[in-house]
Amino acid sequence: MIEAVQIAVNNNAPVASSAILLYSTGVAEGLTLGQLAIAVCVRHAAVLEAQSVVKMNQMTSSANMLETASGYMEGVAAGTAVWAEAKSFLVGTLGLDASTLPDDIDTYAKRMSAVDKIKGRLDLLSQSQQQDMIDLQSIISKRDVAFSASTNLVRSLGNSMGANASNF
Repeated sequence: MIEAVQIAVNNNAPVASSAILLYSTGVAEGLTLGQLAIAVCVRHAAVLEAQSVVKMNQMTSSANMLETASGYMEGVAAGTAVWAEAKSFLVGTLGLDASTLPDDIDTYAKRMSAVDKIKGRLDLLSQSQQQDMIDLQSIISKRDVAFSASTNLVRSLGNSMGANASNF
């Protein structure tokens, strides 16, 4: 038997190599090696689940920014956007350099210049969102593997206990 432990994950470790930390709980009851392995797998899966939720929230925020920026781009191209509001969003939220944007969009050339700047940023955001989707799929895959490992361990321990019981 192994002394009972509390399982934690080192939040400072990189995602791909998060370290599992074990702390003694001082409980008199013990854990079998199998129970400890299952607990580690389940805890790791829970951490990955939390990471996937964070990543999904980031992706939702990015999608909202993309949608808003696209709306501003369409308004600028049509000449119907309130430029001060659009420029404030583009500089404050999307991080465009204010000095690269025109002061106003009263001519076709100025509108198209602004549209080009917005389109460039939208392309970067779209690429970033695609990478985020790949990262999310990777996290979910790792979570599924951790849950599968714990399920297989439970099944193996159950089979082993059943075989031991039938030997008596």
